[in-house]
Amino acid sequence: MDEQLVALFNRHVGTAFDRQLRFEGFLAKRDAGEEWEYDHETATLAFGTLKFEAPLVGSHAHNNHSWLWAWSNKHIKLTLTNRALGDAVRATWHHLSIHALGGPGFALEPVLGDVLTESAVHIFGVILTRELGYDAYYVTPYEGGEGLVLIRDERLKFTEKHPLVRIVTMFPLLPRGMPVPDHKAALTAYARDYGLTVTEQDGTLKITDGKDELTATFDGMGRVATLEGIAVPEPEPPAKPAKKKAPVKKKSAAKKMPAAKKAKTAAKPMPAAKKPAKPAAKKAKVAAKPVAAKKPAAKAAGAKKPVKKKPAGKK
Repeated sequence: MDEQLVALFNRHVGTAFDRQLRFEGFLAKRDAGEEWEYDHETATLAFGTLKFEAPLVGSHAHNNHSWLWAWSNKHIKLTLTNRALGDAVRATWHHLSIHALGGPGFALEPVLGDVLTESAVHIFGVILTRELGYDAYYVTPYEGGEGLVLIRDERLKFTEKHPLVRIVTMFPLLPRGMPVPDHKAALTAYARDYGLTVTEQDGTLKITDGKDELTATFDGMGRVATLEGIAVPEPEPPAKPAKKKAPVKKKSAAKKMPAAKKAKTAAKPMPAAKKPAKPAAKKAKVAAKPVAAKKPAAKAAGAKKPVKKKPAGKK
């Protein structure tokens, strides 16, 4: 295991996880759903009509736990911007003196160890989003492995007004989402990324923001045991019903529109009065035909007279 790489992961995991939750929240607000598509030829990640520019970084093959950088994969076509990302990644590993990651591909277990290897895409996603200034990353599963793309988008920018509240709310979720080797290092870096002051005394962390203070204690295994000191407000539940009422009003307004259509359909029975008039005219013509049939009857009467005269001539 590369201890320097693991320390770098601990340094960035708190903030990167925070950004991931914001990204998920953004997708939820846009009602993006879970269906996604990725096109490596255009470096586009799409959730329906919602699209992001997302260059491909690399892939983790599950069968042998190996990693291959996207720009080293000869079977895929990348954009020029995506290939330029390869230069930035190589320069990052060189700058951090983690030369084992500078090659086209490598085995993951010697670098990450048994525990972190399973989360390789998240490890590299966390480190590279923070080191290269991206807003989020996304894991693209495929048969036999997982791919990693990075996302930088102005729509994901934010300003946090209550960083202590954000930390006390989000950090307890972090160990449930991904492995965290060093909770204390992760929490310390997370708080400092928000510009907060962090002090350690007797194994306890104190995080301050002006007059507000947050205290974190840890158990014997170095995991966060308590995180307290400020009251966590709950402004979100009251806001949700307000959002739900707006669509209801729109639906009721839309239902009023068909009322005008009903008036039009009520006017359509007018042609029905014309249809009975036409059959009446036809009946009159049919009734007139029997009158014309009397003429042949008169001719038949005239035909009988010659029959009577012929016998009279023979006598």
